[in-house]
Amino acid sequence: MLNEFKVQNEDKLLTPGLLVYPKRVRHNIKAMLQLAGGTQRLIPHIKTHKMAAVIKLQMDAGITQFKCATLAEMQLLISCGVRKILLAHQPTKEKMQQFIHWQKANPEIACSSLVDNLDSLKIFSDLAKQQAVKINLWIDLNNGMNRTGILPERADQLYHALTKDHNTVFQGFHIYDGHIRPLDLKERIAKCDKDFKPVQELISRIESEGGAVPNIITGGSPSFYPHALRKNTLLSPGTTLFWDLGYKKIWEESPFLNAAVLITRLISKPNDNIYCFDLGHKAVASEIPLPRVEIIGMENAVHKGQSEEHLIVEFKEENNFKVGDLFYALPYHICPTVAKYNRAYTVENGLHTGYWDVQARDYQIELNQ
Repeated sequence: MLNEFKVQNEDKLLTPGLLVYPKRVRHNIKAMLQLAGGTQRLIPHIKTHKMAAVIKLQMDAGITQFKCATLAEMQLLISCGVRKILLAHQPTKEKMQQFIHWQKANPEIACSSLVDNLDSLKIFSDLAKQQAVKINLWIDLNNGMNRTGILPERADQLYHALTKDHNTVFQGFHIYDGHIRPLDLKERIAKCDKDFKPVQELISRIESEGGAVPNIITGGSPSFYPHALRKNTLLSPGTTLFWDLGYKKIWEESPFLNAAVLITRLISKPNDNIYCFDLGHKAVASEIPLPRVEIIGMENAVHKGQSEEHLIVEFKEENNFKVGDLFYALPYHICPTVAKYNRAYTVENGLHTGYWDVQARDYQIELNQ
């Protein structure tokens, strides 16, 4: 596996660092298109990479609509000139004011966001009326994730309120089911279908009353394939662009390649079989228990501890590792890992060729509201 990622000019790399492999990203985009049956159903999330370079590769492949989670990500998508943007994170009043400003400033872009309750709908409607605009809204449904969204069996009132509101436009339903993670593909498909049934029942109720649901956005990365088997739903994977070890273990048969890895150097050997790397939790997603990475060449190491700047592992296999040696590591969770870096090294044909900036990692932006 090392040969897949090894950089010939390693002396040009500072650690800890993030490496991105454009050829692998292009492979993953192609695989997304194949699973989705083309560009029309894809609305990829940019939260994993937050990079203009990756957005432009997808645009070059014909993808025109994207999801984002933050205002900085929305700002990046606007700067890239995409056709459709979904801010897939129900805004507070302050964020919606900025959303409206950008919508008015960029009428050529179809902007939309989420709503899951009547109070937020009223706030959005009042703001839209004040600014003489109409806000495109998707109803966010909770079909088991229990993070955001309204339960499908309780969504009828919100649907009727939204479709009758003169200042907003109902776009459809948005469903994220990141809780669906069976390792067996058949079990994952069955679980996905079971948890989607309340959504289908809601749609049936609406249609029986003469209503309509224009579109449905389904799933993320683990449920990408099960939802791709449906007809007439949009698909919104994100991690598929870079892939990571966490999802690789859930979806072993996936066509996606690890397109982003970390580099770290051995900086100390404080005791027998104990190795210290400059890969602290400031440099990798740390919301999950150890191990948070798999170090290539030390796959059987026991990860003993991690502090701000250090990763300590125990490795008993015979080796000739020296202080200063560079190692490549696969992160378990790539999305928050990328956000820790302001730029990534690009690697092509085994050479460090340049950088891709991580433009949308900030929460604080200049408001124009």
